[in-house]
Amino acid sequence: MVTPFHGASRVDSDVPSISISNSADPLDRPRHQSLPEPTLSLPERILVQRRESEQSAISDVHAQLFSAQNSISHRRQRSQDRRNDPLGLFVLHAPVQRSVDVLFIHGLGGTSLRTWCRNRDLENLWPQLWLPEEPDLSGARILTFGYNAHFSSKKEHASLTIGDFANDLLFRMKYGENGPDRLGQVPLIVVAHSMGGLVFKKAFIHGQMNEEFRSVVSSIKAVLFLATPHRGTDLAETLNKVLTSSVFGHSPKDYVSELARRSPTIDELNESFRHHASKLQIFSFYETLSTNVGPMSFMILDKHSSLLGYPNETPQPLIANHHDVCKFTNTDDPNYVSVVGALRSVVTTARSSKESDSAVQEDLAHVTTLLGISGPPEDDIAACRAVRKAGTCQQFLSSDDVYHWMHTDSCPVLWVHAPPGSGKSTMCSAVIDHLMEEGHHCAYFFFKHGNRQKRSLSNMLRSLAYQSAVRIPSYRHVLVDLAKSGIRLQNSDALTVWKRLYLSTLSNQKFESIYWVLDAIDESESSKQVVEFISKMDEFVSPIRVLVFSRPLPTLSQSFQKAKRRIHLNSLALPSNEDDIRLFVAEEIDYLPSDDNFKLETTNEIIRRSQGNFLWASLVLKRVVRCHRQDQVKRVLEETPDGMDELYDRMSGAVGDLDLQEDKVLARILFSWAMYAKTPLTIEQLSEPYSNEFGSVMDVKHTISQICGQFVAVDTNNRVSLVHHSAHDYLRRSGLHSFSLDPETVHEDLLCKCLLALCDRTLRNKINTLRVSQFLPYAATSWAFHLESCSAESDRVLDTLVKFFSGPYPFPWIQYLSMSGHLAELIAVSRRLTTFARRRRKVETNRSPMLHRLSDLSLIDTWAVDLLKLPAKFGRHLSEDPQLIYKCIPALSPASSAIFQKFSGTPTTTLSVSGLSNSEWDDCLARVSTGTGRALRLAVTSLYLALATDRPVGSITLWDTSLFTEFKTLDVGENIHSLAFNSSGSLLACYGLSRTYVWKLADCSLVRSIENPYQERPLELRFDETDSLLMVTDLRRVRRLSTCGSVEQPSGWTQLDPSLMEEANVPEGMFLGTPSSVSFNNDCTQIAVSYRAFPLSIWNIDPPEMVARLKPRTKQGQGAVNSHTGTNKVVWHPSGTQVIGIYGQVFRWSPVDDTYEEVKGETGIIPNELQCSPNGLVFITSDVEGTIKIYDVAQMTVIYKLTSEHTINTICFSPGSVRFYDLRGSYCNVWEPNCLLRLADVAPERFSDTDSMSESLWSDTEDTRSTSISLPISESHADSKPAITAVAVCNRADQHIAYGNDDGIVELFDPISDSRHTIAKTLFGMGIESLAWNRSHDQLAFSLLNGAITVKEIAGRTVGQRQLSVKDVYSEKKSPVGRGRVQKLLFDTTGKHLFLYGAKKSQVLSLPSGQVAAERDTPEGESAQWLQHPSRPDALISICIKCVTIFTWQLQEERSIPLEIPPGLPESSAVDALYQSHHTRLLLLRTISVQLNRPYYGFILLPATTMYEHDGAEGQAPTKPIELPDAIMEAVAYPLGLLPDGRMVFLDNKLWVCTAQIGGAAETITRHFFIPHDWVTSPGLRLSQLLQDGTILCPSKGEVAIIQNDMVSEW
Repeated sequence: MVTPFHGASRVDSDVPSISISNSADPLDRPRHQSLPEPTLSLPERILVQRRESEQSAISDVHAQLFSAQNSISHRRQRSQDRRNDPLGLFVLHAPVQRSVDVLFIHGLGGTSLRTWCRNRDLENLWPQLWLPEEPDLSGARILTFGYNAHFSSKKEHASLTIGDFANDLLFRMKYGENGPDRLGQVPLIVVAHSMGGLVFKKAFIHGQMNEEFRSVVSSIKAVLFLATPHRGTDLAETLNKVLTSSVFGHSPKDYVSELARRSPTIDELNESFRHHASKLQIFSFYETLSTNVGPMSFMILDKHSSLLGYPNETPQPLIANHHDVCKFTNTDDPNYVSVVGALRSVVTTARSSKESDSAVQEDLAHVTTLLGISGPPEDDIAACRAVRKAGTCQQFLSSDDVYHWMHTDSCPVLWVHAPPGSGKSTMCSAVIDHLMEEGHHCAYFFFKHGNRQKRSLSNMLRSLAYQSAVRIPSYRHVLVDLAKSGIRLQNSDALTVWKRLYLSTLSNQKFESIYWVLDAIDESESSKQVVEFISKMDEFVSPIRVLVFSRPLPTLSQSFQKAKRRIHLNSLALPSNEDDIRLFVAEEIDYLPSDDNFKLETTNEIIRRSQGNFLWASLVLKRVVRCHRQDQVKRVLEETPDGMDELYDRMSGAVGDLDLQEDKVLARILFSWAMYAKTPLTIEQLSEPYSNEFGSVMDVKHTISQICGQFVAVDTNNRVSLVHHSAHDYLRRSGLHSFSLDPETVHEDLLCKCLLALCDRTLRNKINTLRVSQFLPYAATSWAFHLESCSAESDRVLDTLVKFFSGPYPFPWIQYLSMSGHLAELIAVSRRLTTFARRRRKVETNRSPMLHRLSDLSLIDTWAVDLLKLPAKFGRHLSEDPQLIYKCIPALSPASSAIFQKFSGTPTTTLSVSGLSNSEWDDCLARVSTGTGRALRLAVTSLYLALATDRPVGSITLWDTSLFTEFKTLDVGENIHSLAFNSSGSLLACYGLSRTYVWKLADCSLVRSIENPYQERPLELRFDETDSLLMVTDLRRVRRLSTCGSVEQPSGWTQLDPSLMEEANVPEGMFLGTPSSVSFNNDCTQIAVSYRAFPLSIWNIDPPEMVARLKPRTKQGQGAVNSHTGTNKVVWHPSGTQVIGIYGQVFRWSPVDDTYEEVKGETGIIPNELQCSPNGLVFITSDVEGTIKIYDVAQMTVIYKLTSEHTINTICFSPGSVRFYDLRGSYCNVWEPNCLLRLADVAPERFSDTDSMSESLWSDTEDTRSTSISLPISESHADSKPAITAVAVCNRADQHIAYGNDDGIVELFDPISDSRHTIAKTLFGMGIESLAWNRSHDQLAFSLLNGAITVKEIAGRTVGQRQLSVKDVYSEKKSPVGRGRVQKLLFDTTGKHLFLYGAKKSQVLSLPSGQVAAERDTPEGESAQWLQHPSRPDALISICIKCVTIFTWQLQEERSIPLEIPPGLPESSAVDALYQSHHTRLLLLRTISVQLNRPYYGFILLPATTMYEHDGAEGQAPTKPIELPDAIMEAVAYPLGLLPDGRMVFLDNKLWVCTAQIGGAAETITRHFFIPHDWVTSPGLRLSQLLQDGTILCPSKGEVAIIQNDMVSEW
C-alpha cells in the first residue's frame, strides 16, 4: 500500500512530527486494498556528541552493539526511529500534474526515510523537501521503498535474501498502490543507495522476465546508483562475524553474505543485468572518502566495485564517504548539485522519450491486450547466456551454412539438429545475440517440454508476432486495429492465431528481412505443425529467415522433407563442438587446486569421453571441481561411465545410496517438483511450503546437487528444474530405486500441498496487507493442473477437495485470482473439477453403496458450476474490486449455488436480494432491448453488437459487447435487408432498401453510400479479406463493392462473371428461381448454393465453375436419406473444406472427398436457422418453436439444448466462439453456455503430435474429428416472463410491491413470505400503463394502455397471516371518451380521491363511485409529471420542462413557478418521470428528447424550496437547476433517486450503484455494489425505484429484484 506523505510539521521547537492521510480521489473507485493508514509520531530528537553522518551503514552495527559513546537510551532511540520509518512504498510528494515518478531505495542497515536525512533529521529529508522545488522536477511524484535490512533484526529475518527484497519491491510496485496514481503509468526513475542498487537490479531482471511484472518494470527509464557494490565488498564477511559474536542475540544475515566479493549472487546479477542494462540510462556515483568503522577508517567501496563499466553508464565521483553519498547539508552542497543534475537530466530525457515514444508505447499496449504477450521471452535467453562462455559458438556462427542463411536469399530456412545435451540451446542464444548485435531484427522462442506455456504453439506465434510488431510499424498498426476492434487471442488455439496474425496480416506486409530463431521445436506440443507453419511462409510478400534447432527425430525429418516441396530449406548436423567444450571445461577446471599439466590432462580426458555432449561434460565437471586431491579426480573419471544413459544410471545409483531419511525426503520433494510442476518454482517458493525440510539446510544449491545426483539443477533465477529434458525421459522410463515418482502419486502430493497453502484462514488478511507468500501464485493458479493427473480412486484427493470447498477458503483464493488478473483460471478449474467428479462416479459404481460419497461429489459439482459462471457473470466487476467476492457476489448468486448457500449470510456480505424466483444459474449473460420495434437484423464483432429494428425504420443501434451499453445510433431512413462487419470489426456495412452504407466504427463516419442494384436484395452479404463487400442477390448474381473509394466519388456495385451460379444441367421443366440459402467460405473464393428442389452445389468464384455437388445418399433397402425438399440452409465450416446444412436432416459434407455424415438421433421440428462457430468446433441451430441446439461438429451430436416459448428470428456466434446471440421479438439475448466456455478453455490444448491431429492447417485432407472434445449434453430453458411496465411501492421494503406487465397481469410480491399473488388479469391481455398505492397501502389503482382505470382493495393482511383478500373498488371496462391514455395515477391523502393524468384530459375521481369530481383539459403537447404536495394535503404539483405549477385537488391552478432550462438541453425535451426523492428540499426529474426517431434521456436536479414554501408572489425569477460537477454528470447513466441525507443514487455505465453528495464543490463518487447485466434491460432500469432506507427495486426478467444494502447505514 502507498501512503502519501505530506511532510513534517513542527509540534514544538524540538519535536518534529509526520502526519499521514489519504489524498482525496476525484472518484472513489473500488480498491484492491483497504488497509489502515499508519500514523507516525517521531519522538524527541536526542543530540549526540559525534556526528552520525560520519558513520557508514556497515559501521552501524559497531555503534549499536559495541560503541561506548552511545548510551542505551540513544540506542533505543535509534531503534525506535527505525521502527517509525515505514516499510513498503511510501509517497513523499504528489504533484498536481504528474509527469514522472522517482523512487528511492535505501541500502544495508538503512530505512525508507532516515537514509536520506543528514543526521537522521527528517527536516533534512531532501527527496521530499528540496526536490519538488527544483526546476524540471516539480512534476515528479516522489516515493521511497522500505524493507527490513536492519542489523538488529533477529534470527527469524536472517534468511532473507536480496531476491526476497526484490520480490517484495516488485509486488508492491504492481499491487501496492490503491489510488488513481500508480507506478507504471508514467516514466519511472530509480535512485538506489548501496545494497538498494542490488535490490533494484534483481527486481529489474526478474520483472523483465516475468509477464506479471513486465508492464510496470518497462516504465523504468533510468537509475542512479549511489555507492552500489556491483562487485561486492570485502567487509561483508567481517560484518557477519561481528553479528555472530553479538551479545544481543543478533545473527549473520544471508543478504550480508551476498554482498561478499565474487559471491554467486553478485556474479549472477552482473551477468544477467548486462543483457537488460541497454534499456536504461545509468548514472553511477562512487565515494571518495573513507568511512569510520568502529575505531578504524576504511574505504567501503572502491571505484572499481561501484562502476558497471557499461557503455551507457555515466560515472561520477562524490566527495563523501559511503554513508554520506545519499545525505546532503543543503541545496548548495556540491554532492547534492551533482545528484540533482543527473536526476534533472534523466527526468528531462524520460519526458522527451515519453512524448516521442508515447504513440509507440500506446500501440504496444494495444498489441499486448490483443496477444496477451508483453515482451520477448527474455528469461529463456538469459538462462542460456548465463552458461555460455566467452569465445564459444564462434565456429558455428562462421560456418558456410549459417552465413548463407543469414546473408543470402537462396535458403531462408535452416534446420540444425544434434543429439540431446549437445548445447543446442546455448548455440541458439549465441545466434540471437549475434543477430541483434549486428542490428538485425530477430524474433525468437524457446520451447520447453516441462512447461505447458512454453510448449504451446499459440504462445510461440503470439510471442513472435509481438516481437515483429515492435520492429515493423505497419504490422504493429494492423495489430492495433485488431485490438481496438475487440479481438483477443490470448486463449485462441494455434490455427486461429496463425490465420489471424500471419496468413491474413503479416503475409501481406512489406518489410526488410527478419529472422526467426526457434529452439527445441521437438519439445513443442506439435513439431509437425511448427514445420507446417514454416512451410507456409513461402507465400509471404517479404522474406522471413527461420533457424530451427531440435533433435534429429525421424518424424521431424519427414516433416522437413515434406516442407521442401513448398520452401527452400537446408538441414545441418551441428558441427563439431569440441573447441567449445574445451573452452567451457578449461574455464571451470582452472579452479581446480592443481598444476597446469594435471589440469590439461583432465581437460583432454573429459573432452575425449564427452563425445560432443556438453551435458555429459558439465555433469562430470561438477563432480571434478569439488575434488581436493588428484587421485579423487582420477577416481571420479574412472567411475563415470560414457554415454548419457550410463551416466544417468550412475547418477540414479547415487540417489539410491542416500543414507539419511531427511535427505531422501528432501530429494523426493525436489524430484517431484522438478518433474511435474506446471512451471518451474524457485528455491524461495519451494522453501515456504516445505519450511521444515529446507529449514536446517545450510547451502541449498549444494545440497540439491548432492542429494539429487545432479539430476536437479538450479538456474540463474533460482528456479528448480531437471538438468535436461533427456533426464525427464530417463526418470519416467527407469525411475529411482530409493523412492517412487509415480505420476499419479506425485501429482496428488503436489495438489495437496497447493491446497494446503490455500486452506489458510489468515489468507484474506495476508492478501489485503500484501504479505502473501511466494508460493501462493503457483498454488492459486496450478492446483487444478495437478488434479487432472490424480487418481480418481484416491480418497485423499477427494478429502482435500472437500476440505477446501467446505471451508471459507475459496473466497480468498478467488480474491487473489481477481487481483492478479488470473480470474479466467476458474474456467479451467471448473472443467477439471467436473472431469474428476465424473471419473470418481465411475469408480464408485464398483464400490458398495455404503461407501459412496454422493454428497461430497455433489459439493464439487456445485462448485464447478459456480466457478464456471463467476468470470462470465461477475468477472469485470471482480477485476475492478476483488473485495466484491465477500460483499456482493454471494447475494447476487442464485439460491442453489454453493456461493449463496455458504456465504450469503456472513457478516462480510453487504447485500441481500429477494424477489427473484430463479434459483439456478442461467446461461444468459445480458439482454438488450430494442425498444418498441422488432429486432430484425443482427451483426456481431468482438467489440460491438449491431441491431436493426422495424421501428423506427432504418435505425441501427450499436451496443458495446463488454458493458452492453448503447454506443451509437445510425439512421439510414429506409428498411434494412442485411448487416455485416468486416473481420477486424472496424467497418460496418448496411444494405438498405435503395442504398448500401459503410461506416468506419473508429469515429462512426460514413465512408460509402452507394445506390443498390435495381430490385435486387442480398441473400448473403459479407466482407472479403481485402475489406471489399461481396454479395449474392436473389437474382443469382454475385456482386462486389470496393470500400476504398470516397463518399464524394464512389464506385458502385459491379457484377462478377455472369456465368457464375448459372446451372447448365437443370432438368427439363424445373425452374430454379431464388436460392434458398447461399454462403461464402472464409476467404470468399467459393460459394455454397442450395435450392429447395435442387442439389447443393459448390462454386468457385474465380474462375467461375461448379466444382462439387451433393449427391443423394441411400441406405440398404431405403430410398434417399437426404432429400432436396423442405427447409434449406447451408453454412461453411471455417476450414473451408466442409459445409454444414439442413436438407430435412442436419448434415456435414466435404466437397473435397465427398464424405457425408448426419446428426445422430434427431427427431422433431426441422431447424430453420444455422450457424457454425468461428473456431469450427460447434454449430448451432434454431427452429420455429424457439429451441436452440448446439452440436459438436466432430461427433455430430447435440451438446446443448435451450428451449423457450418465443420464436427466434436470427442466431449468430461471437467471434470468440464463447457466446451466441439470438433475436426474439424486441430483445437480443446474449448467451454464454457452459459447453462453449469449456470448449474454448480446452481448444488451445487440443493439438499435439501424439493426438490424432490433422497434418495441415485446415487443409484439404483435414479430419475435423481430430478436434473432438467429449462433453455431456446439457439443457436449459429460457424463462420468458412478460416485461414489467409499471411498479408501485411504498417507502418500506417489507411491504407489498405491485407490478404490472405487458400481458396485462398485475401481481403483488410479499417480501416477508417471499410469495406472489396475482390480483388482476386484463381482458385480451392488454398491457398495464401505470400503478399507484394509496397512503394506507390497502388500495391499488392501475390503468391499461387504453386508458381504463381499475382500483382494487387489498385486505386480510395481518401479522402471521399473509392471505390476501382482493375486491374491486372501482373498475372501467373502457376509457371514457376524451380522456386518452393515463400516464399518472395519484391518491389523495385520504384515499377517497384518485387523480388521473390523461393524454387529453386530467380528472379527479371520487371513490368508490368513480364520479368525476374535477376535470382539466391537457394542453396539446404537454408532458408533465404530477405529485402530491408534501406539506399541503389539498394541493398537487405539476412539473413540466418550463415551469412548476401548483394545483388544488379541484384542479384549479394557484400559481406557476418558471424553470430555467439547463444549457445544452434540446428544445424538444420534456419531463418524462420523477425519480424517488426522499430529501425534502430536492427534486430529481428525468427528461426525454427524440433525435433521429430515437429517445434520449437526461436528468435535472431542482431545488424544491420555492415550490413548497413560496408565498405566491408573482413575477419571481426562474428557478435554476442545481449544477453538478462534470465528473458526476459524466458518471451518471441511470439516476435512481435521492436519499434523505441528500446523496444522489445512480447507476454508471457499468451498472455500479453509486452515490454522490449534492451540494458543494466535492466531486466524490462512491461505488457500493453492482447490478448484473443479465438482470436488466434499459426499460427495466428506467422503472427502478429507490426506497428511503436505500433499498433498490429493480425489474428483472418479469419480476422485481429487491436489493437491500448498507448505503444508508455506512454513511
